[in-house]
Amino acid sequence: MADYGRFGGPRLAQPEDNYKMWAAYQRAQLKKEKLWAAVVTDRPASSSNDKKSDPGVDACDDMHEAALATIQMPVKPVHLNTFSSVDTAKEA
Repeated sequence: MADYGRFGGPRLAQPEDNYKMWAAYQRAQLKKEKLWAAVVTDRPASSSNDKKSDPGVDACDDMHEAALATIQMPVKPVHLNTFSSVDTAKEA
């Protein structure tokens, strides 16, 4: 495993290296960015007949999208299709 990634920073574990290590890195990163709740909680249901959007639901959706992006960004291109085919950080 190389010490540095393609962007010059320390190389993060990849799923093919050791899944448990990769998962631990992802969990730590999400906790650091205050996004771990997106993995351990479900998205709130929004009523489809409301014309106005609920700010609480919008904030939760933003958190879920940010968490999924945080998981997807350091993944090698060979795994990106797998990780971008899911809708939530919990699924990733």
